[in-house]
Amino acid sequence: MPIFEWLQKVERTDLSGIYQDIVEFIASKNRAYVIDNFKKYPDKLRILLARHISSSLRDNSQELKLFLTDKHFLIRNLAINHFDKLGQTEIELLLNDKSANVRLQTLYCFKHQNDFKTIVKRFLADNSATIRHFARFTLKKSNIDFAKFYNDNLQENKQVIGSLSGLAETEGEQYSETVKSYLKDKKIRVKKIAFLALCKLDEESAYDFAFANLDSQYLGLRNVIIEFLSHIPRQEVLTKAKSIYETGNYDLKKSMLKLFNKVGGWSVIPDLMIGTIDENEDIRQLAFGYLQIWRTRAVRLFSTPKQGEIERAKQIFSFVNETHQDKQYFKTNPVDGLVFYFK
Repeated sequence: MPIFEWLQKVERTDLSGIYQDIVEFIASKNRAYVIDNFKKYPDKLRILLARHISSSLRDNSQELKLFLTDKHFLIRNLAINHFDKLGQTEIELLLNDKSANVRLQTLYCFKHQNDFKTIVKRFLADNSATIRHFARFTLKKSNIDFAKFYNDNLQENKQVIGSLSGLAETEGEQYSETVKSYLKDKKIRVKKIAFLALCKLDEESAYDFAFANLDSQYLGLRNVIIEFLSHIPRQEVLTKAKSIYETGNYDLKKSMLKLFNKVGGWSVIPDLMIGTIDENEDIRQLAFGYLQIWRTRAVRLFSTPKQGEIERAKQIFSFVNETHQDKQYFKTNPVDGLVFYFK
């Protein structure tokens, strides 16, 4: 069937008659077999079959259950087309679906019901930013202090992810201490979201946490810290990053090179050059790539380097250049021509 769909789209030949016969056979004459074996089919075929079954729903209970329990959100979403046939249990399944798209489409079905605002309030702290915005927009005339609402949730340890994000979205700076308490959470995802919220609510406190955790063992947390610190490249950050690179493992070295690349400019060129002579080939290749990026950006470096930066760059260049001539790590010396920038 997917092949027939494709052929019809490209309009190479008119297969509409044959296609309709196949659909009729599958959706009508062979329907029971298809439903019994539905879960065995691959995603694309299941989605295609589900659309045809949905357009001619027969056994409401069995066929809707097939949609509601499918692993693919597009198929679960089809159940919403038959909202009037769903019971409260099935509706709750959709409202609590792991897909934000399914949850949002289900909420839309309540728009003209009397208890719509009551239902929407449950989603003020949803994990999805789109749903949180939708809920706040719907309730904007309901006299709710959204920042306080999120803080109260956090005080009770309720809907933590959505409440941390919601607090940041509603400029709840006065509740930053509540957010800080979640930086110690055992769940890395919670700690990461708390840090991202703090970046918007209390930048200096976020900086303190980021600086202290630059060498975090958790990649996801380390990545958001690097993104944050790359925009505040204080000297103490670069000094610590150099130290972490010197003593760190493979993953930490990769992360520090990533930070140096994001910071860019004159202060990091020596560290990128050092990366090209690392004992690990993958690190050398990564540093080489970042060095190429630095060259491309160098033509747009309008700031004048400090004398100390130039001297350090020259010193490191001399050492790295000699090492490349000796070790021959690359077919062409990656630091060739860089001395031009250090005049």
